[in-house]
Amino acid sequence: MNQSLTRLVRPWMWQLLLVLLVLALPAMPFMDRSRTSLAVLAGIYVMLGLSLNLIVGYAGLFQLGHAAFFGLGAYTAAILSIERNITILATIPIAALVAGGAAILISKPILHLRGDYLCIVTIAFGEIFRIGVTNNAFGITGGANGLFGAGRPELPLPWLEPVPALVLALVLALHVFLARKSGYLLRWGGAVVIAAGYYLPPLALDHKPLFLISIVMAVGVVVLGAVLRDHKVSARGQMLALVAVVIVCGLIMAAGADSLVTEIEGNLDKYFRVEDPVKVLGVELTPVVFKRDARPYYYLVLAFILVTVIGMRRLQYSRLGRAWLYVREDQLAAEAMGIDTTQVKLAAFAIGSAAAGVAGVLYASRFTVVAPESFNFLQSVIMFCIVVLGGSGSIPGILVGTLGMVVLPELLRDVGPTFLYKGINPVVILAVLLGGYLYGARHRLSGATVESGAIAGAFVLPPLLLGEPALSVIGMLMVLVAIIAIPLVRRRLDNALPWVAGAMALYAVVMLVIGKGLGPAVEREISAFRIMDWRDGLMGVAMVVMMVLRPAGIIPERRRGIVVSAVAEANASPQAT
Repeated sequence: MNQSLTRLVRPWMWQLLLVLLVLALPAMPFMDRSRTSLAVLAGIYVMLGLSLNLIVGYAGLFQLGHAAFFGLGAYTAAILSIERNITILATIPIAALVAGGAAILISKPILHLRGDYLCIVTIAFGEIFRIGVTNNAFGITGGANGLFGAGRPELPLPWLEPVPALVLALVLALHVFLARKSGYLLRWGGAVVIAAGYYLPPLALDHKPLFLISIVMAVGVVVLGAVLRDHKVSARGQMLALVAVVIVCGLIMAAGADSLVTEIEGNLDKYFRVEDPVKVLGVELTPVVFKRDARPYYYLVLAFILVTVIGMRRLQYSRLGRAWLYVREDQLAAEAMGIDTTQVKLAAFAIGSAAAGVAGVLYASRFTVVAPESFNFLQSVIMFCIVVLGGSGSIPGILVGTLGMVVLPELLRDVGPTFLYKGINPVVILAVLLGGYLYGARHRLSGATVESGAIAGAFVLPPLLLGEPALSVIGMLMVLVAIIAIPLVRRRLDNALPWVAGAMALYAVVMLVIGKGLGPAVEREISAFRIMDWRDGLMGVAMVVMMVLRPAGIIPERRRGIVVSAVAEANASPQAT
């Protein structure tokens, strides 16, 4: 049954489902403006995590000054937008060159350093950058107040020529390039199918705004093809998927053309401002400027994330990516094999920093304010923690790390910790903790189940008998201590169950004796506690716990033939000495 299900549900299906959920996220009922804006900020940090992952995860270089390159991109975009009136998205290649060029200049003299020494130098560069922009370096950074009024993104109106033709040409070129090894049928036949599905519905239905759906369809087909090829789906399967997507999109446009056009034009008025036509290189275009609402920014950042992920996957299995892996695992062996380790590490710094500069442009275009405190040392630490927490070298790990380091703290900003003991929340938290413990002890499930029962009884009885639900918070600390201590006790004793049961009974008795007076005091302290005041400390504790329990991160790196970094695996092994 399980094997049949595994054959039926392929890994790429889960990735496709994830992409669909991410696309639909802004339309979810719980996504108000503030949460959509948080999703945009999280997307920018995902890009920063991906860029730092090239340096830390792939090449194994300690980098704790990444916020400086993020800031270089943001300041470059803001200065060009404000002083030179350049459309901010047009500054992306310039910002990438500035950030990547700075990385080359800074890292070239220090690449002979390793480990902590390299880390210290990168910290120093990050502080030099922060101090420089704070002191208004060259009179262009605005000092401590920063720069205000950076431009918002502008895009040409997508259904007026020559935009549809240019987009189709770019998509077809990308499809032909990516499918060059998949046979002539998929390569050229797929291109014909994409072109037909792109142009026929809008022209046949005489509704030019439908070109927007055609553009989304064409880009989606290219992304889907990249995912399918990454999972070794045959050329026939890729062709069938391509045809299916084109047919479905064509039927959707044919069935609801009028309503779709009305929806598109309504959203255009809601989220964008249409400017007067301008000529660019002799071609007349109609600029569309983003308004303050976060939803268009969400899809803009999402598009950049998809491009970055695809690029990283291509790099990961390229010759350069394999060289990064060799340098990370054993630099001396890599040098012995003829790899120019200096150039390889320089490439990692340059590409990762350039990607951080692109993220800086997106940040400046979203918030229109660029200030030094947005690029301080703490930001570099958060980026580093995103990579390490999620799993160094792991692209899915970056998403998980961003959820833990950026999204969760912001969601808990206004949440009082009283939820820890209200309603059924304590029971849910207990179930999660003990479920994780039982999963880790599944090789001795019967004994672990009895131990979990003793822990659950000690957790539930004092708050229930004394009518003091706040004691559940102390019980949670007890459960964490017990989960960590029981494996240590079992290493020294053949039968740890009597000791576990005795400790739980002693805890329950003590809490029953002192709990009546302790409960109100705990409740007062918890009510006065504000999570954001302790955010940095709590994140530090979480990182320490994660490094003890999962040294390779929440989602370890999984390359072809590699499950986890050899260094991390050695550190995680109890036999390693």
